[in-house]
Amino acid sequence: MTKRARTGGLRKKAHRFGALAKLRREQPHLFEALERRDRAQSERLSATRSRARKTASSIERRREQYLEIPAPQPSVPIPRKILATIAASFVAPIVLAIVGSAFYHHAQVVAVHTQRNVRTSLRHLAGARHANVVASAAAAPHAAIHATQVVHPRVVVPEKVSARPAVIARHAVIALRPIAKRAMPIAGQNHTSRPRAAQTAPSLAGRFVASVLQTIFGSAPQPPPAPARRVAVSSRVASRAVLPKPVAARGPAANASEASPWSLDADGMWVATVHAPASMTGATFSASTGQLIELEPSAVASDEATVTIGWARPVTVDISAQGQTLVKTLPAPDAGAEAFDVAARAVGPHLVNVGWTPLGDSVGVSQYEVFRSTGEGDRPELVATLPANKHAYHDVDVDPDSRYRYSIAAETSEDSIQASAPTVQTPDALPVASARVVSGKGMFLYFSSLLSDPRNFRRYDPDHVIAEAQHAGIHVIELRMARGACTMAQTDAAHAWLDDLVDDAAAAGIKLLAWTVPRRDTTQDLAETIAAAEYRTPAGNGFDGVALDLETGANYMGDGAKARERMVQYIHDVRAAAGPQYLIVATVASPSIGDQTAYPYAAIARYADVLQPMEYWHYFDEAAHHEYGRGEVASAATDAVTQTRELAGRDIPVNVAGQSVALEGTDAPSGREISWSLDASKSGGAIGETFFDWAGTGPDAWAAIQAFDW
Repeated sequence: MTKRARTGGLRKKAHRFGALAKLRREQPHLFEALERRDRAQSERLSATRSRARKTASSIERRREQYLEIPAPQPSVPIPRKILATIAASFVAPIVLAIVGSAFYHHAQVVAVHTQRNVRTSLRHLAGARHANVVASAAAAPHAAIHATQVVHPRVVVPEKVSARPAVIARHAVIALRPIAKRAMPIAGQNHTSRPRAAQTAPSLAGRFVASVLQTIFGSAPQPPPAPARRVAVSSRVASRAVLPKPVAARGPAANASEASPWSLDADGMWVATVHAPASMTGATFSASTGQLIELEPSAVASDEATVTIGWARPVTVDISAQGQTLVKTLPAPDAGAEAFDVAARAVGPHLVNVGWTPLGDSVGVSQYEVFRSTGEGDRPELVATLPANKHAYHDVDVDPDSRYRYSIAAETSEDSIQASAPTVQTPDALPVASARVVSGKGMFLYFSSLLSDPRNFRRYDPDHVIAEAQHAGIHVIELRMARGACTMAQTDAAHAWLDDLVDDAAAAGIKLLAWTVPRRDTTQDLAETIAAAEYRTPAGNGFDGVALDLETGANYMGDGAKARERMVQYIHDVRAAAGPQYLIVATVASPSIGDQTAYPYAAIARYADVLQPMEYWHYFDEAAHHEYGRGEVASAATDAVTQTRELAGRDIPVNVAGQSVALEGTDAPSGREISWSLDASKSGGAIGETFFDWAGTGPDAWAAIQAFDW
């Protein structure tokens, strides 16, 4: 290296050190955080080494107590003279086989002498050091054969060999074939540290003697059964992979013959799916404990429900239909240290949920540590330390299209129990869109895969739908994609129809929103919403945003304070998973009904780009079967815009969800009412109005929508 090159390298190093020193002066908190992390890691490493030293002697005692490790035996070459003697021992039976059955009794005598010759030869072969071992093998050839645990595929040793000389000779020849071909190592010995010659010589002698004596003398006395070996189980569970599921990883088996009905999900909960018999149509479910959710009717399965529990306990589920009741009992899942497991799921481009087995109190967990690596072999990094009552972690510090692997360490007073989840892959980033997507006139479209459903997808021809939308000036269609954890497109035919509709909308310039109906703030439910947002046809067309139908009630997010918490947490998690630039429309309750303080408008508005109040004016008075006046309709639409903004606490865009069909027995609005609603919404400051829904909207309503310019 030249002097100039060395000088240049030193100058670069000095420049880097200067830059680091400047960065340390300007942002000392970064370096302090790194130093704290290094100190913490050093302390944990020191504590781990200390525990390892303390437990080393205990591990060795367990090894000596429970594991049988035979000492390696030195090899002894077989002299030619002894080999000749052993070979000669087989001549007599072969000759007797040729002579025939007249020498039957003599064959037995020769067999006895042959046995003595073999024993004598083997004593010379093994020497004083091995005399007892080989003699034991000669006295119990079955034991020697079983010890090897190796059976040649072409050799069949019968339980009891015939005493006829011809048969004896034939079995002697058969038994010699595999031994002459190769010598097999003795099972149970440590073969990794011995040379190959040392491995094969004793094995050859043992197999040779065992096969010869078994063939010539028939069954030998069986040795007493060896005591069952006990294997010490460490409290540190080795890292292992999990099955998702979609979903999710499977839980531990209830016993050796029957798999557990529970699976571990990425929320750190146990989930079981209970199916009703096919004969019990329209079944209802109830559970003795836990959270039970009756799933959407399926076109490919019988009625079913999910049961979720956070702590190990048995659950009884009653299935009722047509006056019959079926009871199913789900045994408690295993919450012991041996069952410790981890499940991870990439919910979206910017969110990975990680859950682990909720260990029982008897395990004595003090805290959980969450480690993450990129899945490319780099060193795991501690990303969170959580108390013992937590068994899930939501990682928002992840990037799109990246691989991550998570491990959990459950710290106890005695040891650290560890487990890992398989590597997960985050999806690509979602497209960026603005609130202008939902400006102007829109329409909800609710479809189903069930043949018996009046909204079956086959009723909506994609070409006709898009043509009608273009004629009416529809700018956006909100297409219902999921309810809870259940997708609407459940069959191949439904997926093909969906692809056609999405491609036709893209070709016509009509925007699409993935409309979903959340039921619980679970990973599975969230993943279904994000999957709808990510949906792409083979041609590459998809959705511009999602519309979250955040409602209370038994078929939605529940009731009371719990429902409010779930709605806010749900849209928070969708925003975290989708990223800050993805379009999220929150379909919310109308501020004109109920207690406005009972609905979390402001909390929801923090994560939404657009609020969409459901202003279904005919629905508010189910007893009124008449046409509303212009003032009534206009007031409802204008108040929906102004009050929603006030309750949101910020100037957020509002798109009114209007009514164009009969709901809950009320009459459908007239064409004039729809015109008045559109006019009031636009003049009141809404960015658009979307009508519910495509099915049931009559010609009068379509004409009114088409006539209004927005």
